Amino acid sequence: MKGATPPWFPAWCIQFTEPISDSRLTAAMLLQNRNDERWLLLGYPTAVSERHLWATWLALRERVLAEKMVSNSLDGEFLRLIAGTHQMSVAFKRAGVQSGDDKAWLIRLPEWDGEPSAEIELPHYNGKYDANANELMSWLEAELLPQRPMPTLDALERLEINHDFNNENLQIEQLLLTTTAIVDID
Repeated sequence: MKGATPPWFPAWCIQFTEPISDSRLTAAMLLQNRNDERWLLLGYPTAVSERHLWATWLALRERVLAEKMVSNSLDGEFLRLIAGTHQMSVAFKRAGVQSGDDKAWLIRLPEWDGEPSAEIELPHYNGKYDANANELMSWLEAELLPQRPMPTLDALERLEINHDFNNENLQIEQLLLTTTAIVDID
């Protein structure tokens, strides 16, 4: 993926009509109305780029195929990898939606073939899940924002990643890619 522009990841930036008063109720609303565990809410601003989301998806795929997931679900494991932790409670706190949030990412984890292979081609999104996303936005009382993931210092703060504020060359995307890559190194 280095140097290449990855395809669009199925992630919709949404804005809630009112800030979340109870993050558990919001998560429960999604769980109750989604049609499978590939839908999740990712706290804003924890997604920093298409590359970041795809790298996390690849790490998730690797753990599923190797049967080495920490979480019992795909959505939980994706949040854990984004958060860069072994602890699920920490993952939900860092990478999930929180009370007071007014924005989030509605994510649909793409499917993969069950065969590990040397070359993995990222699937191109074809709009297949737009109707589902719109229905979920309605249930969540949210609307689509025309925005894609971008690196911000807020992402590092939310994910509790130590960094040097004075470093003019701080590469937020690289830092988060590294965090995802090393999350399970003991």
